[in-house]
Amino acid sequence: MPRDTLESVRLDDVELAYRVEGDGPELVVLVHGWPQTNACWRHVIEPLSQGRTVVAPDLRGYGASGLARSGDYSKRAAAADLSGLIHHLGFESASVVGHDRGARVAHRWALDRPAEVKALALLDILPTRVVMNSFDRDSASAMWHWFFHRNTELAAKLVDGNVEAYLGHFFARVRESGTVDQETFQHYVEAFSDPARLRASFEDYRTGFTADLERDEADHAGGLRVRAPLLLLWGAEGGLGGRDVVRVWQDHHAAPAAVTGHAVPGGHYVPEEAPGEVVDAVEAFLKRTH
Repeated sequence: MPRDTLESVRLDDVELAYRVEGDGPELVVLVHGWPQTNACWRHVIEPLSQGRTVVAPDLRGYGASGLARSGDYSKRAAAADLSGLIHHLGFESASVVGHDRGARVAHRWALDRPAEVKALALLDILPTRVVMNSFDRDSASAMWHWFFHRNTELAAKLVDGNVEAYLGHFFARVRESGTVDQETFQHYVEAFSDPARLRASFEDYRTGFTADLERDEADHAGGLRVRAPLLLLWGAEGGLGGRDVVRVWQDHHAAPAAVTGHAVPGGHYVPEEAPGEVVDAVEAFLKRTH
């Protein structure tokens, strides 16, 4: 992704980089996951910007964004960044589409600041508390990197200097298919080759086991639920292919009937493996909910 397409804003705790397409009255925020940057939306951002303003930031500690001065990489802190970003752009609320770690940030944003999230689309995740409370031998084997990354300092030491090989493991299938081309893959490698940003991305995972999980459990026990209309998309060939994703999320929503979703072709990297399906589904969702 060309660096000169990015703008930035200095917030209280971090300088956030972002890309903007379109200038319409309706705002859509696209939130990337790991090990990616806003470049994962490269096939999605322009089609969605017809008649809208679409912004795709790099999360704190990722890509061209700065490191958090507080050292806080919790989903609450990252969601607060997105709140600051939309207000910087002159908006009070937005529709939000998040993938992977970014979907967890988007979920926390919708819980913490419900007035700011008009509609929510989450790509290829289950709630953090559900994942954490349901690990078994098979799921822990498939998601081994969650446990590795939570050991932030050790993981960073072992991966630093071997970023291309490490990311190559996760992108092997989509690189072979051409879904993630060499230029994009190298962009991701460069984005995580800075040791400080590599460590920050692992802190994102570590907080999933601590502050993020504690907040999610407390909020769920207290009856807090997502209130925005919720769209779910997941890869038919990915880890959620056999799960009843909609039902799980209905348990985390104030109005279960407002939760819809379906599988799309491909695996976990939904914005890159099924960009056309994402655009079509989000377009229909926004028309239905606005």
